[in-house]
Amino acid sequence: MSLMSAKEHENIRKNAWSRNDWLLLVFNAAAFLILWAVFNDRLPDPVGSHYNLQGEQDGTMPKWGFWLMNAALLILLPFLLKVTRMIDPKSQNYEKFEGFFELLRWALSLFMLGVVLMMIFQNLGWDVPVIRLLTGWFGVLWLIIGNRLGQVRSNFTFGIRTPWTLTDEHNWKMTHRLAGRLWFVAGLVMLAAAGFTGTYVAAVVLIAAVLVSALIPTLYSYLLYAKRR
Repeated sequence: MSLMSAKEHENIRKNAWSRNDWLLLVFNAAAFLILWAVFNDRLPDPVGSHYNLQGEQDGTMPKWGFWLMNAALLILLPFLLKVTRMIDPKSQNYEKFEGFFELLRWALSLFMLGVVLMMIFQNLGWDVPVIRLLTGWFGVLWLIIGNRLGQVRSNFTFGIRTPWTLTDEHNWKMTHRLAGRLWFVAGLVMLAAAGFTGTYVAAVVLIAAVLVSALIPTLYSYLLYAKRR
């Protein structure tokens, strides 16, 4: 009983709010406040907030809603990832891919910061290739994730979480090895599409690459389960 208590205490200590958590929170909050101070008065109201497959604006939202939405994405998203880790029943497994978890939170933060900047510049009248930029940024994100996905251990928050991976450690490892390779290749394809194709083709490639990199590992996970039955 005392041994279990010691383990639980150690797990709580490792999951507690750390210096890196504060650093990420302060970085995101400062970035948002700087963007608001510099661009709030210059942005139109309403603000363009949605784009079609040609990269054209086809939807708007009030300026206050734009800033509120982006404050949530920039500031709350990394925080929510930390919270989900703390309440994950398999939170002890995060220690096995601690470096990647922190890298992912920073990568997502920088990704969202880039998206906000892109939307701001587009609303200021700049000729911004929205779809091609998004495709390229998703490509970089997929490369980062794919390069390290095989290191991720079973958890309920991040990864290919199927009923078959979550109940079988071997299934989880094999599925994520395959998924890591697929995500890395998908990232390269997205980068190529962003750099060498038109807007519509880039959008189609982005959607297809995301779907393929998600669906094939899911199917593979089931096939592994069916084979071992």
